[in-house]
Amino acid sequence: MVQAKSVVFVQLSSCWGCHQSLIDLYEKLVDVLPALNIKYWPAVVDFKEKDLESLPDKSVDAGFVEGVCRTNHDVHLLKLARNKAKLLISYGTCSSYGGVYSLANLSTREELMKRKYLGAESLVNPAMPSGNLPKITTSIKKNDESVKFDLYLVGCPPTTDNIADAFTALIQGKPVTPYIKTVCDECERNKEEKKNVKKYKRRFDGKPDLVKCLLNEGYLCLGPGTRAGCGAQCPTKANLPCDGCYGPPDGVIDQGAKLLSAIASIADMPPEELDKQIIDPIGQFYRFTFAHGLINKAVKTLTDERRNKEQKSAEEES
Repeated sequence: MVQAKSVVFVQLSSCWGCHQSLIDLYEKLVDVLPALNIKYWPAVVDFKEKDLESLPDKSVDAGFVEGVCRTNHDVHLLKLARNKAKLLISYGTCSSYGGVYSLANLSTREELMKRKYLGAESLVNPAMPSGNLPKITTSIKKNDESVKFDLYLVGCPPTTDNIADAFTALIQGKPVTPYIKTVCDECERNKEEKKNVKKYKRRFDGKPDLVKCLLNEGYLCLGPGTRAGCGAQCPTKANLPCDGCYGPPDGVIDQGAKLLSAIASIADMPPEELDKQIIDPIGQFYRFTFAHGLINKAVKTLTDERRNKEQKSAEEES
């Protein structure tokens, strides 16, 4: 009988959807759970942080980290997981690339706080909270700027097959084979070699053909610049364009730049017209990977007062 592998599951700022996907293994859990010795998993069991802190360093076979570092406490948990685990796994696209949360880098921390607590239309009694708040970071950075990961299990969320394969490899002590192709390589739709898009459509424009390549039809499908592994579920099974949630393929440093280049290269229209049709280029092409981009925050002209304020905030975080 294979000895159970000790594991910890750490949630940073996130929706916890990746851990929900682990539960979605359903009957496959019968094979997985008995082979795991769960030392920490507060999303499911009433573990406390002290339980994680009390574990000896490098005593855990594998740690799974979901989410982004939006607070200093997140950074503490991330480094704690690295200290305790022999193998640290970046679990999901948020942990790996910043996810949707990193689009918050388009605004300053102060702008975000004012919007959430003072300016949102749904507020009844607007008021800035004054206590019991963790220290919020000035921006969202890639988790691997703080710690080294041994494996990336990407996806928003990863598919149950991806998760099952990763846990099976962990239990059996085998390496996980990375996906090196793109979503287009997995997609079963009929592709025309030459694409001349005269108008780009949003997903609610018309009804896509069930078998033609969505890019050939003018839909903004991000398959050409997105890592394979999902089985091309959105275009093949849901008749929807790929949103790029598996992040960049191997060899691509900046997914958004790669996608911008790909979309522009098949556009049969002047640049000015293309600019009009791509209404939200950052939200479209950097939806899941803005923190991973070469430019990963809004670039604004800083006054001396604001520059000093941001420098002070960075010093407080460190």
